[in-house]
Amino acid sequence: MRHIILLCSTIFISIMTLNFAHAGVIPAEQVINQQQHQYNKQQILAMVETTEVQQKLVSLGVSPEDAKSRIANMTNDELAQFNEQMENLPAGGGIVGTIITVLVVIAVLDVLGVTDVYSFIRPIN
Repeated sequence: MRHIILLCSTIFISIMTLNFAHAGVIPAEQVINQQQHQYNKQQILAMVETTEVQQKLVSLGVSPEDAKSRIANMTNDELAQFNEQMENLPAGGGIVGTIITVLVVIAVLDVLGVTDVYSFIRPIN
């Protein structure tokens, strides 16, 4: 009887300590979208790190930290649209256009209630 209890408890402990791995196929499109999102975010954050952009943001009343937190919360579509606009801007006016685009994105996020940077904008919800 003692051997049976020992055998049953050993089997029970063995079964309870097994880890089951569940693997699934990740579509290539999903991986590409995730990588593109990270790339777009890194590009914009690198741009905000430049002293010219930071000075312009401060002169417009937006702290660089707020801009960075907004960029970190942007969706894939917003990042893609932002980068597309940056690519289409002329070389000389890129910084001003970029800053205006960042401010517009921040305003849109304020309207949606995601953030609260501009006190004069009331969220729609």
